[in-house]
Amino acid sequence: MNPSSKTTTVFVKTPRGQTAATRVPISLSYNSFVKHIWNAAQWRDVGCRKRALDAELDKPSFYLVHNGRVMEPSNYHSVFQHPFVSLQLSILGGIDRQNRVGSKFGGGGVSSGQNAERERKERLKRLALESIDLAKDPYLMRNHLGTYECKLCLTLHPNEANYLAHTQGKKHQQGLARRAFLEKQKAEKEAALLPVQPPVSSKRPKIHKVRIGRPAYQVMKSRDPDTNQRCLSFELTYPEIATDIQPRHRFMSAFEQQIDTPPDRRYQYLLLAAEPYETVAFKIPNEPLDKSESKFVTHWDIDTKKFTLTLYYLDQEEEDKKPEPK
Repeated sequence: MNPSSKTTTVFVKTPRGQTAATRVPISLSYNSFVKHIWNAAQWRDVGCRKRALDAELDKPSFYLVHNGRVMEPSNYHSVFQHPFVSLQLSILGGIDRQNRVGSKFGGGGVSSGQNAERERKERLKRLALESIDLAKDPYLMRNHLGTYECKLCLTLHPNEANYLAHTQGKKHQQGLARRAFLEKQKAEKEAALLPVQPPVSSKRPKIHKVRIGRPAYQVMKSRDPDTNQRCLSFELTYPEIATDIQPRHRFMSAFEQQIDTPPDRRYQYLLLAAEPYETVAFKIPNEPLDKSESKFVTHWDIDTKKFTLTLYYLDQEEEDKKPEPK
């Protein structure tokens, strides 16, 4: 910018890729500034020869771009800080309507309804050729004449593109909807004729095993000579026990069993089982047990086929000393 003359040099990039330089007074209005830029670009593109642009480009629709944004009357003064602008011509869009039947060359004749429909079908053909696989179409059949037939609509087509345009039409789409509805009705009728099958249960069927009776057993009561704890010992004999089977045991609460009713919470049940004998249950007091290694012992003697279980109850004093759970 020249402060004495209050003018600045603006560099303009023309539509043809040339660069024009012009001095612009700062006091110009927006319309005068735009006209000044247009004259500089026109002079650069046309040259100094006495030749004007075409009549169509004499006063074309154009706009100025400054710093990547379209220049507007409210911000055009910023060009004096960064004097680089680009002149862009507005391109008018639309369908090329020249070379029509009954119109002169370059006259841009009116597009008839037939021409618009033809253009629409051509677009549909190109779209269908790109997105549809004819090898998977069950209604396409090629006859001995080399033409194509639609088995759904019973129509003839000279080539694949014509058939694809037909598949996008109203007649073929209605035929597909009708065929889908009939197939749905047929499936419903076949389902109604089938016998109703009971629902398959996810539970495993119970296996009924042959039991040979209860084992011989002995129950012995005693007390520990050192701690005076109550002791119960159970000894069961299984001479006919199955191979590779060892007796198992578990405790059952009074509310879990269904033999003694009503349940008594003062008692619990000790169950011992081994195939093929019946399960034996012993009713014992429901009091805390001593689960230490030497106080709760199970032993299975393979030679004599005897199973022994020994348990001890906690004394009341030891139970009181036991810390409360947090």
